[in-house]
Amino acid sequence: MIHDSNEPSYVNPPITEVVLELRLASELSSAKLKKIYDALTKRYKTTKRDDQVEIKFDGLARTASFRDKAPIYSLNSDDLTDSCILSVRSLAWVRRSPYPGWAAFIDRVGPEITTALKTLDKQIERLGLRYVNRIDVKPEGDVAPYEKYLNFRIDHGPLFEPTGGYQWLVAKRFPDTGLKALVQSASLEEEMPGMAAFSFDIDVGCDIEVPQKASDILDKLEAMRALKNTIFEAGISDHAREMYV
Repeated sequence: MIHDSNEPSYVNPPITEVVLELRLASELSSAKLKKIYDALTKRYKTTKRDDQVEIKFDGLARTASFRDKAPIYSLNSDDLTDSCILSVRSLAWVRRSPYPGWAAFIDRVGPEITTALKTLDKQIERLGLRYVNRIDVKPEGDVAPYEKYLNFRIDHGPLFEPTGGYQWLVAKRFPDTGLKALVQSASLEEEMPGMAAFSFDIDVGCDIEVPQKASDILDKLEAMRALKNTIFEAGISDHAREMYV
């Protein structure tokens, strides 16, 4: 597998979080979930189990019933940058900032997908790859013109200029690959003094002819990453790109 194809090179990419998800068509049994957890736990420093409880209210009888649901397991590296979250309907791998690049990410996740699939007995109905970017910029006077940094935008007309905040989402299926992309952006709360911020969130999914074998999943992820890179490069302006090269 070639990791570096179509991989833009940025010294300090604005990626705050990467999520790779295998969404299941039906629920895993608690025993199968625990077996996957046991197989992966040695690769992480800390683990946590959250037990869910389902509450149902009967308004006429004025009573409530409680039912234990399957647990959610969270496995984390010691610095919390790497996580694996296991539930009865999905297996997800997370990488938080700083992002080390695709090669390092997939070299960590690939073997874990292979391990999990040895126990998994449910169909995967969606394969997802999501990149969340945070772009911090200096305001120009009282405004931070996000259109200076993003080529994708909404036209809301002069009535709402200048805006006090924004949020948009677009979706598109790409017929040549069958992949679907959800792209969204929104203004964010200030984290760095004197800086404004907004998100650029790209979620690429495969829900048609979803691969079920580890090798096929990894191949499909390469195509999904390539589409994500294409969207990112089309979406950010040269002005924004200069901040990260």
